[in-house]
Amino acid sequence: MRPQFEVWKTQVSHLPEAKAKFEKWLFVHIARVLFADKAGELLMLRAEQSKLSINQRIERITALAPLWKYSYLVLCRSPFCARVIIYDQAKVQKALSKVPRCVFFNEMSYPHDIGPTEFLEEVGRRWRHKGQIPHEIGLALGYPIKDVLGYMGLVPLPCTGGCGWRIYGNPNPSLRRSLEFERAKGQAIAFLNR
Repeated sequence: MRPQFEVWKTQVSHLPEAKAKFEKWLFVHIARVLFADKAGELLMLRAEQSKLSINQRIERITALAPLWKYSYLVLCRSPFCARVIIYDQAKVQKALSKVPRCVFFNEMSYPHDIGPTEFLEEVGRRWRHKGQIPHEIGLALGYPIKDVLGYMGLVPLPCTGGCGWRIYGNPNPSLRRSLEFERAKGQAIAFLNR
């Protein structure tokens, strides 16, 4: 485990219970971004989910970002809930760069040279405008590009299964990635329990 997580684990035991509980929850829920090749994780912070307010939880996310080396963006917000994406900029950029330009620009109406933050800001705008999550967010969540584009109907691949998301075309890479994500979550849980 990286040294910054060892330091954090020692410090979290001295926090008030509500803060410690949230930080441990966050650690487990974003473990796939921290320890696997997942570009991002979408979190829903419900008002009734914690003794901490939504603002207090976002403050904790902000405080931990430089220590844990992630970026975040609040995509949607209401008095009852906030949808926050925790992401690794380099991994999101890598995914965006692999999308065929004609698909990205023509079919999804994004500039082909858009950066990770701008992409996610636009996803948030589209979500708030339409009232539903844009499917292209899957690119920033670390799902295989073939599966995201297949789900959107932008590539002619048959649906071949599911593993937390729908798989299109050859299932093996998707299944391997899903297993990698689950290992990372298990690693985080084991770390907290030792």
